[in-house]
Amino acid sequence: MGKEEYVETGVGVVPTGLPGGFFIYEAEGDEKILFADSNVINLFGCQTFDEFMEFVGGTFKGLVHPEDLYKIENQIQAQTIFGEKRHDYVRYRIITKKGDVRYIEDFGHLLHWMNGKSFFYVFIVDVDQNEYLNSSRNSYAEAEVLAGDRETDKLTGLFNMSFFYHKVQMLLNSNEVARQESSFVQFDIPNFKLYNERHGFKMGDELLCDLGRIIKDVFCSSTVARFSDDHFVVYSNDPKNVVIENVEEVYKRMLLADDVNKKVRVKAGIYFLDDQRAEVGLACDHARLACNSIKNRHDLNYCIYDDILRDKLRRQQYVIDHIDEAIALDYIKVFYQPIIRVATGEVCGMEALVRWVDPSVGMLSPLDFIETLEHFHLIHLVDEFMVKKVCQDMRMLMDEGLPVVPVSVNISRLDFDVCDVLKLLDDFCEIYEITRDLIEVEITESAFNDNTGLIKHEVAKIRNAGYEVWVDDFGSGYSSLNTIAEYEFDVLKLDLIFLRSYHNAHTRKLMSYIIKGASDLGIKPLCEGVESEEHYQFLKSINCERAQGYYFGKPALLDETLENIANKGMTFEGYGE
Repeated sequence: MGKEEYVETGVGVVPTGLPGGFFIYEAEGDEKILFADSNVINLFGCQTFDEFMEFVGGTFKGLVHPEDLYKIENQIQAQTIFGEKRHDYVRYRIITKKGDVRYIEDFGHLLHWMNGKSFFYVFIVDVDQNEYLNSSRNSYAEAEVLAGDRETDKLTGLFNMSFFYHKVQMLLNSNEVARQESSFVQFDIPNFKLYNERHGFKMGDELLCDLGRIIKDVFCSSTVARFSDDHFVVYSNDPKNVVIENVEEVYKRMLLADDVNKKVRVKAGIYFLDDQRAEVGLACDHARLACNSIKNRHDLNYCIYDDILRDKLRRQQYVIDHIDEAIALDYIKVFYQPIIRVATGEVCGMEALVRWVDPSVGMLSPLDFIETLEHFHLIHLVDEFMVKKVCQDMRMLMDEGLPVVPVSVNISRLDFDVCDVLKLLDDFCEIYEITRDLIEVEITESAFNDNTGLIKHEVAKIRNAGYEVWVDDFGSGYSSLNTIAEYEFDVLKLDLIFLRSYHNAHTRKLMSYIIKGASDLGIKPLCEGVESEEHYQFLKSINCERAQGYYFGKPALLDETLENIANKGMTFEGYGE
């Protein structure tokens, strides 16, 4: 290192030429260095204290390699300020004035004046790279490293979940923080497992480290932790508007990554604490739930946990907890809505729609439970019940000698993943002696956006067995003319969004083109959302074959639908008056 000799300090001598030395810095603020002995100065390739201070910027932060700084700051804080001990042991790199990288062991102790001002007294030792990377020795220093791992995440250097809980709970219990705003933020990388599959675990780890650094840099005065995998959590005392700005800044920085493979869209959930006595784990759960609620939303980058989301999550949980009971006790009801032959005004069919009439919470609309059941892959339970109930009702009508027309049933795209849809249809048709031409299968158009070939194969099986297949919700957001060209089906059902824009001349012209094109291909067009005589007459003028909407009747229980049809003077196709 240097010439071996003793240097007179005025209060004794210091041996020089050693691979280690002693320095002091302030524990608060900029962490200003107050003293460094000659060995520390020489370790950095400097000759004088002034030269050393200028090189490191006069602070402890400037002394540490930039890539290691936030890691070891977390470790020092965990071991001294929030730990049972008041001393720390950490390892990091430094860069000398010549640009050489050296590996340092740091032994520090936190000392306090009576007035509360604090200082770190630190002894550092230069170790070679092999020892720095060695994790197999059982020295006291290595044991301290392992102890430190209990508080910080090994990959990113951020706090781990258990220590985050410990530290933040201490902060929330303090009088100073109790008077401040408190926020919890969770960051996730959507489909991170898929990212690892595409780019490998090494790049995945690099991405996690990059995200951790960006979050720590943006939320510079906050407590940041990595809980697991791609889940990062922040505790902040910044004002609400600053928290939101910081979340958006993290999102922007991740998209501006130099490496195109690391440009990812992160999602965030924010929970503004409304009770300082709240348990940290529960607050983190709220942020997590807010984040999870937008995982599949491409138009939102963050979500704030509020009363609306709280109620939505409670409804979701109620649906999951009670779906089996609702089916077993017939709380799930099948409503019917008439479908009209436009040219004649006769009822040529009905659509079966599910509703949940719960004795505890009242009527649950499809918006309250269908999406939830699809999300948790339970929708097949309702669809199976619906097919069974429709077949039961049709058998009852036949046995009573009442008119029967085909009924369309909605089948979810997810049903094809968990059950044999054709067998499901055939089983109930056989049990209740219902011919296949009386059951029509509606599949939402978004389901045809399938590159596995599963839907195309299953649809072909269903049609070949004798069931009509309908494309539902055409025009609701996924529309592609390729759907009409590539799949074989019988009915094209235009979404009600078209007639909602009926007064737009372009919409009317587009509808006429779609209906003519479908008819030319041998596909029967049906338009839903008919709410007026004007709508009805327009569909007649463009030769739309079938129509459905409140103008003819709202969805209702079978008895009510039949009564409504009779009251309107409508007749069933093939039965006359």
